[in-house]
Amino acid sequence: MRQLLLALLLALALAAADGRRLLQDDDEATAEGKGDYCVTGDFPLEFKEPVDFNVNEGIGFFKDDSTNLECHCEDHKCGCTGTGEDCDEYSQGWFLLLAYAHQFGAFLYDFPKYNEKYHLESMVVWGIIGLVLGWLGALTILYMEIKAVSLTRERDERNKLVSIRAMERANRMVELEKTEDRIMAPRPYVTICGSVLLFVGLFCQLIPFCHLLSEMGLPVAFHGFCALFVMTSSFMMTACAVLAILGIVWSCTRGWAALVLLVLALLGELMLFGGFVSCLIWTVLAVAVLFLYFVFLPSQYKEKGEPIPGWVQDLGAFEVQTDLDAISDAFAKGGQIFVEDLTTNPVAAAVGDAATNAKTQIDKLTGTPAAAAEGEGERS
Repeated sequence: MRQLLLALLLALALAAADGRRLLQDDDEATAEGKGDYCVTGDFPLEFKEPVDFNVNEGIGFFKDDSTNLECHCEDHKCGCTGTGEDCDEYSQGWFLLLAYAHQFGAFLYDFPKYNEKYHLESMVVWGIIGLVLGWLGALTILYMEIKAVSLTRERDERNKLVSIRAMERANRMVELEKTEDRIMAPRPYVTICGSVLLFVGLFCQLIPFCHLLSEMGLPVAFHGFCALFVMTSSFMMTACAVLAILGIVWSCTRGWAALVLLVLALLGELMLFGGFVSCLIWTVLAVAVLFLYFVFLPSQYKEKGEPIPGWVQDLGAFEVQTDLDAISDAFAKGGQIFVEDLTTNPVAAAVGDAATNAKTQIDKLTGTPAAAAEGEGERS
């Protein structure tokens, strides 16, 4: 949702740049040959016919009779005449509100023409598709990582109890860890699939603006390569979003690792506005930092036989297999776990019990034989 809002704000900002409005005082307007208007403004849409209104008329109940500002709009320009306080900033605010209200009405009146030229309905459809895919990907990542955090915290607590000899490492604990490893086997594939869905969703939301901006004749970064610009932006937003989700979810049990992820995510959001080169620099830097922290440093301490310091932390098991059979087994196990999570949790049990009770009451009211027999059995 945040990326869609950013894209809409970008389009509105470009449209506003194309039709900048200027608020000027009486002397400046007269010096430029615009008559005796004390307030003037340029607007992005054209007024098909001259429009005259007084600011004190307002919009329905929203009006102020104390302001008397006569305005005339034609083509892309509006000008207002008044004296004294009628030309202050308060009156100018009412003028802009009413002028843009007329612009909005003109847009609705000419909507079929704009839709034919800019394919606005197609943009909305692509935006909705991208929004659904993006949220589906984000929720997929969130679900899998929360499950990984919960299992990791349980294992950490058991290891602490074993280290202080409050619990023995029996065969039952070994079997439990093997079961947890099987549960965590689908994690890398589910997280990667969620990231791909998030990337496709963001791409679907942003790519229609290439057509819109080109039709409006506005300058676009990567001129002629708008698709490359959208792909780069979608990749950066996806990477930063995934890192932010991982950092927030794992912050409760892996503080230092979460800090690394959140810093990289924040840095990526800032580098996004620097263009293609800054995005490339951030990608190389992020890959290097992640490899150094999560792979290189732990392996160095293990090879030297030294204990791993507390500030070097992992994010649980995240191993991608190359064996297709292992991958298919992991996906099958992931689907089984997902179904179990949906059916064997307190919320699902409560909903199921409520539905059963409601069905029983309805059957009793309608005189269903099964319900009637059940009621007779209870009375006996």
